[in-house]
Amino acid sequence: MGRIAVRNTCRSRARVAFFLLLAVLVSACGAENIDADAVDRFCYPESKRDSRLSCECNNVSAAPWGMRALRIDCSYKEYRTADLSEVLPLYIDTLDLSWNALDQAPVFNSDSLHQLNLMHNNISRLSGNNFAKLISLRELYLGWNSISQVKAQTFAGLPHLQVLDLAHNNLHSVPAQLFAPLLVLTSLDLSWNRKLNESTQLQSGDLYTVLGINWKLTTLRLDACNLNELRLPSGAPLKELSLRRNLFQRVPGQLPQTLLHFDISDNLLEQLLPEDTGNLTQVRQLFVEDMSLLQGVAAHALVPLDLLESISFQNSRRLSHFDGDAFGPLPKVPSLRTMSFRGTLLRSFNSSLSPVFAKLTELDLNGVPLHCDCELVWLKKLWIETGGRCLKPSRIRGMLLSSARHDAFSCDTWPRWAYGLVVLTLIALSAVGIYLIVMGLRPHQGVTMRRKVGAGSPYARVTIEPNRQENLS
Repeated sequence: MGRIAVRNTCRSRARVAFFLLLAVLVSACGAENIDADAVDRFCYPESKRDSRLSCECNNVSAAPWGMRALRIDCSYKEYRTADLSEVLPLYIDTLDLSWNALDQAPVFNSDSLHQLNLMHNNISRLSGNNFAKLISLRELYLGWNSISQVKAQTFAGLPHLQVLDLAHNNLHSVPAQLFAPLLVLTSLDLSWNRKLNESTQLQSGDLYTVLGINWKLTTLRLDACNLNELRLPSGAPLKELSLRRNLFQRVPGQLPQTLLHFDISDNLLEQLLPEDTGNLTQVRQLFVEDMSLLQGVAAHALVPLDLLESISFQNSRRLSHFDGDAFGPLPKVPSLRTMSFRGTLLRSFNSSLSPVFAKLTELDLNGVPLHCDCELVWLKKLWIETGGRCLKPSRIRGMLLSSARHDAFSCDTWPRWAYGLVVLTLIALSAVGIYLIVMGLRPHQGVTMRRKVGAGSPYARVTIEPNRQENLS
């Protein structure tokens, strides 16, 4: 009896599962028809149907389960905000509205949209709860607009947003705790908001506390914001920080110690000192490029960078000194593989750097005016092609470092000033000798030359008488 009861129970469960599956299939078919109509209305509206201004809609299989996803591309269609409907089609995954004429951020309603691109439009302000109905949104791109006003609750209702791009706008006043609703935000780009430094909120404390940034953020970009100071919590798990093209005269002292990628290019540093790199102990990639005032890298300046893999000083056109002890007297950078000095003013490298350079897989010396003398012959022995060319001596000018003959790397036994001194001395001695010769041949003032003048002498007086024939006539 027990076995029969178990069989009946299993059969009843199977019937329930079958009817549930049938109901799901029926509802899915109905949803397919409804969704097809919604897609047609959004992608091919009556006013733009059969024209180049209609959107491109594609059905794809989305990861990870291969479920249906709809990707809509409406870029370059001259759309205005009034042309768009609020309700988006079912299963929509990506919506691209870049390069249009949107004058304000549209309000959409969708529980499946993951990526929204509103870049390159004319949006000037963001209202509160602007994106609150996009509960599944993960990536939001608002760069290259004219956004100057942002309300405090603009990003409310976006618990899953991971990427936010606000670069190339006119932000200057940022509300406190603006990003607090973004609980899982991992990437934030505020670059090229040139008046961001005027925000009083940013001057009152560290950036995370003031703006409500969560500690899951791993990438932060603040390029070209006219910043001259920045405070970040040292314990924040930030991995990538870009401060390119600001007004820093020193590397900010309060930085997270977890940084792996750091860009301080195009700032106002004149020397790279050990105190600039003290907090960069975990950095793998360091960019110190396009530094218009940087002249040198001091001794021990790169000692804290034990895990460094790549460093670039490219186009720092005043960089003329790289200390031989920049990595310390006993260099320990086992992971360093790439260095770039392209476009700098360096003329030579101390041989104490040979243990570091010998482990490199890429060394870029293109455009570096190298003085190929005996002090640089060790660099020629490297097994990699550097692209460096000799500026001096003149006999090998323009030749690749690797192509120049070994015996061409010679040094003068005397310094150049000694040669100049010898030449000047010889000229002075010659002038003195000529003067003495002239004075020796010149008669003395007390000597009077007398000579008897007789009748037969050519110096005798001559009297000229008138012609007698002329007088007779």
